[in-house]
Amino acid sequence: MDAWVLHGANDLRREQRPDPEPADHEVLVRVERVGICGSDIHYYRHGRVGAFVPSRPFVLGHEVAGEVVAVGRSAGGIAVGDRVAVDPSQACLRCAWCRGGRSNLCPQMRYFGSAATDPPTDGALCDLKTVPAANCYRLGDRLSYAEGALLEPLAVACHAVLRAGSIAGKPVAVSGAGTIGQLVATVARALGAARVVVSDPRAPAREAAAARADTVLDPGDEQAVARALDRGAPQVTFEAAGAEASYLWALQHTARGGTVVQIGTLQQPFSAPLNTIMAHELSVVGSFRFAGGFRVGAALLAAGRIEVESLISGVLPLAESRAALHRASTDSAAIKLHVSRA
Repeated sequence: MDAWVLHGANDLRREQRPDPEPADHEVLVRVERVGICGSDIHYYRHGRVGAFVPSRPFVLGHEVAGEVVAVGRSAGGIAVGDRVAVDPSQACLRCAWCRGGRSNLCPQMRYFGSAATDPPTDGALCDLKTVPAANCYRLGDRLSYAEGALLEPLAVACHAVLRAGSIAGKPVAVSGAGTIGQLVATVARALGAARVVVSDPRAPAREAAAARADTVLDPGDEQAVARALDRGAPQVTFEAAGAEASYLWALQHTARGGTVVQIGTLQQPFSAPLNTIMAHELSVVGSFRFAGGFRVGAALLAAGRIEVESLISGVLPLAESRAALHRASTDSAAIKLHVSRA
């Protein structure tokens, strides 16, 4: 089969690998759609993501949907021909975090297309991928492969919103209108936020967010910020850009006694105004990947309570994965790029 293997910064190679065979508890998925994530872009551009430095070449891609083409002997609940979205997380299921319902904090977590563990775990930018049957979510006849490949970032957004506690009736802000920020705004609306403000310095991102928020604004436009927050500062702000300016904006504009949820991965340390956190009694909460978010996101999609497919800015053939990574890393107007087998 073909696989697209990262060897270093800006070095993605198409290689031939043997077709994999599923273990007893696994299924073999023919990859139909893969979303290009921000972490894929960081690996492609820099050869690493923060402290995650790959010790060997590996296959990128963890937002995946496809068709089951083979089933292991003890892989229950999934049949050949099923259309599925794949949860890329593989926790140990034995540690205290897993047993306590917080598998995303598992120290032994293996994640498709990630160098968080050594050796790195191969992802899904390939023709065929073996996955545990328990990690497959049937799409049925209603959901598309495109929606299935968006379930992983949707799960991240669902987990982040749930980390804030109940947001029903509360004003909410989202700092950063990339894929995760847009999905957080979407989920926050669906779960009853009183109003949703999305902040991003990029005009194309604001335009894309307009349908998912009550107000979109440029954080550098002080008058626009003042008008948007005239009805009251957000009680919950989600930092979804992974940038120092975005994080500082969230701390500055969240209401006293409010909550800031950090989703974005900051690429380097910086000096934060800790006295603001103290004096305003802000709760600063981290949100890392997801635990249970797949089920929440799939339920929202299946019930028709949210729409996600319009976030896709373009679709390239799987054979052009290198071009897809290049475009995703250079096109500031692209919200989400997909690669597709067909």
